[in-house]
Amino acid sequence: MAAVDPQGDVLDTPSAGPLVIRGGVLRGLGYVGSTLLALVGMALVTRHLGVANFGRFQTVISLITVVGTVTDAGMATLGLREYSQVRDTERGALVGSLLGLRITLTLTGAVIAAGIAAALGYDSDLVVGAVLAGLGLALTVVQTTLTIPLAVELRNLPVASLDVLRQLLTTVIYAALVVAGAGVVAFLAVTIPVGVVLVPVAAVLVRGRISRPRIDLPGWGRLLRAAAVFSLAIAVGTIYLYTAQILVAGVTDARETGLFAASFRTFIVVGAIPGLLITVAFPLLSRAARDDRERLSYAVQRLLDTSVVLGVGACVAFVVGAPAIIAIMAGSHFADAAPALRVQGVTLLATFVLAPTGFALLSLHLHRAILLANAAALTVMLPSVGLLASAWGATGAAAGTVLGETTLAAGYLIALRYQAPQIMPRPGRGVRAVPAGLAALAVLALPLPSWVQAVLALAVYVVMLALLRAIPEELRELLRRGRA
Repeated sequence: MAAVDPQGDVLDTPSAGPLVIRGGVLRGLGYVGSTLLALVGMALVTRHLGVANFGRFQTVISLITVVGTVTDAGMATLGLREYSQVRDTERGALVGSLLGLRITLTLTGAVIAAGIAAALGYDSDLVVGAVLAGLGLALTVVQTTLTIPLAVELRNLPVASLDVLRQLLTTVIYAALVVAGAGVVAFLAVTIPVGVVLVPVAAVLVRGRISRPRIDLPGWGRLLRAAAVFSLAIAVGTIYLYTAQILVAGVTDARETGLFAASFRTFIVVGAIPGLLITVAFPLLSRAARDDRERLSYAVQRLLDTSVVLGVGACVAFVVGAPAIIAIMAGSHFADAAPALRVQGVTLLATFVLAPTGFALLSLHLHRAILLANAAALTVMLPSVGLLASAWGATGAAAGTVLGETTLAAGYLIALRYQAPQIMPRPGRGVRAVPAGLAALAVLALPLPSWVQAVLALAVYVVMLALLRAIPEELRELLRRGRA
């Protein structure tokens, strides 16, 4: 596709960097709000469904996510990159074509997911639930595709607002279903009414800049050809993680499946943060990869430093505060999920490392490197989760995800080192966060309630970051502006 004219394009202006930072803060604050609402929603659902039924619920969600990712062919991220790199006059048609293609692919995925659920012997309620969840996913796909112009224009306030509104609606409907005494099927269908509300709102925000969804076979062919390896790379990256939940359901009993579901759902909430923050910067990374490799190297270095600092902090919070987190999110019936969550807390460090490196590889079109790294992670994770879960239940499965995620992070770093050495980030300030995190973990030795330990550990971590001068300059600048 032709290059975009830089005149008047915010991505090519000096204000792009500050807008990305502010956008990251806005999206981060929005995610905090969404997460707090999600905590309320999860607390309602877990307590209402109980351990076994919540395991069934999360297993179907994981199945829909895996199949939807495969059939969607990585179009969400591909669309963001392509929209950043085409001429302004081509953008409306691109989104219209993308909408038509993603709707078709997602509905196909919903049919396939229902077929897989039936083939795996799921009961009729879960098969129906898979169909309904697939229809809800199609509506979500429409809404997220419509927000691509907003993301590329770095208009992150409306994007963050839509995220919060989605979670607010979801939580409200969850509460209504709990009051009504609904079963698993109804909870799996929640994304349908949420999507019915959000799609028109998103359409109004981008009115006049996109075309309607359309059947565009030549355009679809171009997108699919561009996504040939790209889609496999994105798909495997999601498959290897969500397949863990499906695998646990196959090798353990209902109780261990439910315990792992509580730990996994909590991990996914926090594990999405680095991807969310880097997605804000992805249009800028894509443009820099095309025009200015020095600018790309600088951005990747700063993003990695910030991600590592946040990742070590998240790891500390999970390892120290797991019992309190599970008590809040799932209730006393899920108390035995705390060891699994502590293990998955270690996974978060790798998760925060792989986000900036993975998006750097995407911006450079190094799809085969991403595919190989994800394939390696899948090869490590599947047997690890299967063997460890069958021996030690939810905690063993969590250990398997640590091995998979660490393999993926290492693979991304190796790919950058050998295929884009000029972009390979240095250890930087992020490395200094590791001793700060280790110092914070010493709080575990104190005979205090879990939530008190967690608060104290995070306080120690922040103090140690300051003493070791590990806080990235961009974060310090934001703190200075906040005090001003």
